[in-house]
Amino acid sequence: MSSTFTAPLRVNTRQTTSNDGTTSPDNTGAAVLSQQVTVTTATDAVVYLPAGSCISYVQFYPTNTGTSRAVTLDGVSVGTVATNAPTINVLTNVTLSANTGTATSTLRAAAGSDDSAGVFSVVYTARNADGTITPYGSGYTNN
Repeated sequence: MSSTFTAPLRVNTRQTTSNDGTTSPDNTGAAVLSQQVTVTTATDAVVYLPAGSCISYVQFYPTNTGTSRAVTLDGVSVGTVATNAPTINVLTNVTLSANTGTATSTLRAAAGSDDSAGVFSVVYTARNADGTITPYGSGYTNN
């Protein structure tokens, strides 16, 4: 099954302290998301992020270890990802990590001479293209 949602996502529960089934108050933040892509030896790992995203970190889960891969966001260097263990890697370009811009962005972990394979993971907050987290959409609720 597949579901499509409009970002930014907000998560509400029906559980309140009264436990009477009423919906809890709206939270004021946006939900954190992740995307993973399978990476084979000698290929780039590519993830497409929605405009306005705020990247928390990247991670590599190796099945075939290497050393590291250079990471770029829309062609600009933003750091590296270790490929020898599932280590959390915070990107070094804070400005781009905080707001990917007003268009869909391409995050790439380049293969280079690294022969690693596995899963490349990106954890980020999907926001509006202008970087805000104000919700918009159909106004429907899921009961």
